[in-house]
Amino acid sequence: MRAFVALCLAVASLLAALFAATAVTATAGASARERAVVRAVNFQRSVNGVRHVRRAGGLARAAGHHSREMLAWDFFSHNSLDGTAFSTRIRRFARFRSVGETIAWMTGCRRAARRTLRMWMNSPPHRGVILSGRYRRVGVGVARGSFGGRRACMVTADFGRR
Repeated sequence: MRAFVALCLAVASLLAALFAATAVTATAGASARERAVVRAVNFQRSVNGVRHVRRAGGLARAAGHHSREMLAWDFFSHNSLDGTAFSTRIRRFARFRSVGETIAWMTGCRRAARRTLRMWMNSPPHRGVILSGRYRRVGVGVARGSFGGRRACMVTADFGRR
């Protein structure tokens, strides 16, 4: 009987460690602001009856790269600085069959998730991407810096479906 209890405890400990490692991996590398944007996106999706999206590292790298690039070169566009379409840029970082993108910038990063989602939900094309049921994964990149001579926060959310 003691051997059985010890075995059960060992299995339970192993499963707990496995699930804890999975939870850490799902958000590893994401900043608090990026996690807040993902939570806000999923809140809007649930309010509108759409399945949640899960964070994808490749999409997050693509989004972060684009946010930093826009700040570094003082431009604001879905296309990259060299004119490359956002879908091509995203696919350099991650393999997805279908991709979508939302971008926003604001002065300062205070309450960035709330402010960003308000802007996106009031823009029909951005709202359409956020509430599209075809996307299952998301990556968010938030960058702080100077844009047009002002302190700014640049936010990119890249969505994908395999």
